[in-house]
Amino acid sequence: MGFIMIIDFTIRNYLSIKDEICLSFLSNKKKATNEVKIIPVDNGKYNLYSFCAIYGPNASGKSNIIKALLDFIGFILNSHRLDLDKTIPSYKPFKLDKYNLSQPICFEIEFIISNIRYIYAIEFNEKEVLKEEMNFFPEGRKANLFQRIINKEIKYGNYFTGEKKSIETFLLPNRLLLSVAANSTNDLLKPIYRFFRDIINIHVRMDSSLKPFHSTTLELRDNKDNFKNLLYKMLKAADLSVADIKLIEDKQDYEKLKIPDNVPEEKRKRIIDDFRFKPYLGHPVFNKGKLTNEIEYFNLEKEESTGTIKMYDIAGEVLNALKNGHILIIDEFNSGLHPLLNKFLVELFIDPNINRNNAQLLISTHDTCVLDLQLLKREQIWFTDKTEYGSTELFSLDEFDKNLIRDNSKYSKFYLDGRFKAVPSPNTDDLLDGLF
Repeated sequence: MGFIMIIDFTIRNYLSIKDEICLSFLSNKKKATNEVKIIPVDNGKYNLYSFCAIYGPNASGKSNIIKALLDFIGFILNSHRLDLDKTIPSYKPFKLDKYNLSQPICFEIEFIISNIRYIYAIEFNEKEVLKEEMNFFPEGRKANLFQRIINKEIKYGNYFTGEKKSIETFLLPNRLLLSVAANSTNDLLKPIYRFFRDIINIHVRMDSSLKPFHSTTLELRDNKDNFKNLLYKMLKAADLSVADIKLIEDKQDYEKLKIPDNVPEEKRKRIIDDFRFKPYLGHPVFNKGKLTNEIEYFNLEKEESTGTIKMYDIAGEVLNALKNGHILIIDEFNSGLHPLLNKFLVELFIDPNINRNNAQLLISTHDTCVLDLQLLKREQIWFTDKTEYGSTELFSLDEFDKNLIRDNSKYSKFYLDGRFKAVPSPNTDDLLDGLF
């Protein structure tokens, strides 16, 4: 399949993001090294990192960057189902400036599929796609696949093959051409649609309604390529004292389950399997301090710690990304895990000997332990902060004076000292006046 990676992602006028921001995996390093994972692309014309982290205070917009990508992908995957005149669910403009309430949201993503670079950009308001454009570089030179601008005839590039009129027949103002075409007989755009559907995995919090199942459980059930053994090794490497893993069918939970008829079949199957099969972790049993041959199994959901649940939950996604060269994005990475386990997971992606398939990891976090990984480069560390107008700004560590913030400095100390901004500034004065 070749490389499948994100180069950068640009956002404007979405939630707390008013002005355009761009998160990038691009590296200024000219050559890959044996120390940190840097992937040469397009015959070494440029290089990409396999890992980036976003830091910042609460409510500064870290999660909104990830939510933007989630809404962008959701719009791509589902817009072909939107009925005429229905509101586009992804339309969530910046609310703290009245002007922005009537302005379009802009998303743009640059990515690679099978070593070919693509740029896909959309602009849309509450009920209409105003602009949609796909460019790519099939022979190292930029070429247009299609360009769609509201109230204008759609332009198709010379590389666009397949039926066009049948696509336009189903292309309502609130639907994306990419979505409609990929879900029709057109084969050209299907790999791009699959990139968003299958390659990018966004991990949301365990308590989020967006994630009612464990993807690890599904992988464990199928056990393709001996997944159970890989999972066991990973949990052991994380020092969780696991002796075995197994799934036990829970008919009582399964029989009580009621799923609405409008839930897609694939999601229905995943929810059923999550309720039907419950993961149990086996732990070694001792007798007066001496190890026995017995194993005691604990129900993951009811008897294990939050940290163990989080590690189990995330393990399948990490292993899947590393094995297949996929993209994993984790919001609130520090939630529920010890800092050293966070470090352990990041090291899996930046180690060239482990990450052989060019998987990528993007996290939002408060964990400063990751900041002190000596192998991280300045361009891999990003910060969010709020402007005086309440909007999110995004900047990388590489934008700071290199004479003041040197490579391999104690970044965590500088961050907590406020040298990079992007930290909260608590003030108890008003609180004290109210209490006493």
